[in-house]
Amino acid sequence: MLEYKNKNRHLIYGLVSLTVLSVCTLALTVFVVLNKTGAFDAFFIGIIRQNKSHTMQVVMEMFTLLGNEYTVILIIALTGIWLWQRKAYQSLKEFLVISLVSFITEVSIKELVHRIRPVSWLGITASGYSFPSGHSIMTFIIAMEFIIILRRLKLAHWYTYTVLLLIAASVGMSRVYLGVHWPSDVVGSWLMGSVIMIAYALLEKSPNA
Repeated sequence: MLEYKNKNRHLIYGLVSLTVLSVCTLALTVFVVLNKTGAFDAFFIGIIRQNKSHTMQVVMEMFTLLGNEYTVILIIALTGIWLWQRKAYQSLKEFLVISLVSFITEVSIKELVHRIRPVSWLGITASGYSFPSGHSIMTFIIAMEFIIILRRLKLAHWYTYTVLLLIAASVGMSRVYLGVHWPSDVVGSWLMGSVIMIAYALLEKSPNA
C-alpha cells in the first residue's frame, strides 16, 4: 500500500512538473516568435560584454567544442558501446531514444521558428537558425542521462553530478558569450530538455509501458 502511494505521489509530481515546464517552454517559444525577449537577452548580453576578456574567450571556445555535433556523436557512440558491454540494455535504449528525440525536437523547432542568430561581437560565425541551441539541449540531455545512468549503476557521487551539470551549463553559456546564440535560446533549450526527460520517464512508468 505504501509503495502504491509513493508511485502515485511520484506520478503526480512528474505530471505537475511536466505541465509547468511545458507551459514555460511554450510561452518562451511564443515570446521568441513575437520578438518579445529583447530586454531579457540585452540584459545578459550587456553583462557579458562588460566582462569579456581574451582568457574567458579561450575558455568558452573550449567549452563550446564539447557541444558541437562531432563531439556529441562521439560521446553518444562511446556511451552506447560502454552500456552494451555492461549489458545495461534499458539504459542504452533510454539514452539513444532521448538523444534522438532531443535532436529531432531541436531541428524541428529551428525550422518552425526561423530565428536569426545574433551578430557575434567576436566575429564568430555559425550556420543555421538560432532557437533553440543545439549545443545546449544536447549537452544538457547527455549530462542528465549520465546522472541517471551513473546513479542506476551506483558509479558516482553528488560531486560527479555537480560537475556534469556545470559542464552542461558552461556549454550553454559559451554559446551566448561567443555571440552565436541569444540567452533565451539557451534557456529554451534547457526547458525543452527537461520536458523531454520528464515525459520519457512518465511514459516508461505508465501502466501500459
